[in-house]
Amino acid sequence: MLPITTIRAENISNSDPYDLLIIGPEAYRSSLQRFIDFKRTQGIIAKYFSIEEINACLAAIKSIADLPLTEKIHAFVSREYERSGIKYLLLAGTYASVPTKYVYSPSYEFEIADFNYKPTDWYYAVPEWKDSQIGLLRGNLPEIAVGRLPVKDEEELERLLSKIILVEGRLRAGSFLVFGDSIESEALLSVPYVFYEADGNLTEKIKSNTLFHGVSYAMSCSHGSPSTLWTKETDGEWKALLSSKDIKGIESIYGIHYLFACFTGALDLEVEEGESLARALIVSAKGPALVIASSRTDGSDTEIPSYFWNAFFETGDVGRSFLYALRRYLSDPSIFSKETPRYQYYNFYLTKVIYGDVSWRVKDPRRTVLALSENLPMNPSMIMDLETHALVIDTERKKPMDPFIAIYNFLLVSMMGLIMMAFINGKR
Repeated sequence: MLPITTIRAENISNSDPYDLLIIGPEAYRSSLQRFIDFKRTQGIIAKYFSIEEINACLAAIKSIADLPLTEKIHAFVSREYERSGIKYLLLAGTYASVPTKYVYSPSYEFEIADFNYKPTDWYYAVPEWKDSQIGLLRGNLPEIAVGRLPVKDEEELERLLSKIILVEGRLRAGSFLVFGDSIESEALLSVPYVFYEADGNLTEKIKSNTLFHGVSYAMSCSHGSPSTLWTKETDGEWKALLSSKDIKGIESIYGIHYLFACFTGALDLEVEEGESLARALIVSAKGPALVIASSRTDGSDTEIPSYFWNAFFETGDVGRSFLYALRRYLSDPSIFSKETPRYQYYNFYLTKVIYGDVSWRVKDPRRTVLALSENLPMNPSMIMDLETHALVIDTERKKPMDPFIAIYNFLLVSMMGLIMMAFINGKR
């Protein structure tokens, strides 16, 4: 165990267990204190350690002093996991404030991103990380649920914390919105939802700023670039569904948005216009209080979204549900081997990001989802019997929507996303 001796006395007075470790710049301490106080009212004990504290403390240890900051943070987090049994880690800041780890795991990003190295915050979740286990069955199974508040300054942090506290303090019941490309596969969700397909009336809903009205949760499934969700029309043209420039038009605050698309969670890729879609969503005054995305390619032949949503609606624990999903995915012998690295599939784990409060626990989450019928408008005040798992009707089309189905054998999403990006780059 690391001899941490220079950290603030109030944080190391004993080795009592706590739940949430928060790491960020010293400048964010006062802002995050109100968040820590709020989490205590929710039954979560949190502690904050600044980058400056950690760096200064570990600089005194010869074996660690010259290591990169990422490895110092990893050593500190591992110590807190062993010492206090932390369940969640929250990184406050972009990569400029709290760096991520780039690990060797090659795949097929072409010129869009580095072919060999992938950014991953999940490095901090594995106390006994081994590079030799990358790509292998059960290799580097995460033990801690890791999230990030990807803010650039205190103003963004204050705005984001206000949104998080508002939503977590009282999540209003609403619909589960699914939109984007249609997928025909196994059932993904065990709760009612409303679905807007990309080639239907989705564009008008986005333009009218009403897409997220009365929504508690959302999942978008489409092709992606860092700043934009795309769909390919029947004539072969690419059409933007939602971009970071559209976020200012969102008028509603809602719970979770799962961006099931390539690149939308990237904080380190150049964007000609706008910025990372996931970051734009999370730091906006409105929109979701938590975003799940991928910083590189995603693949819909993975069952990570299905594992997550089903675990979440059973437990209400966002971070631990996602941790369960990743661990179950990495432990699947039909995907991974003990001998041969499967880097492409492994990257679907490495590059997943959670932006927002990873320690959020929703009480009785199924009751936060409303079932709608053909004759009832989308109205958060109407709660129907969720035990029946009634089929949701699209109130615009007035016809039943086939269940949106989950995600087995659809690696085409990631490959088409790459083709789309190559097409866009070629037109510039």
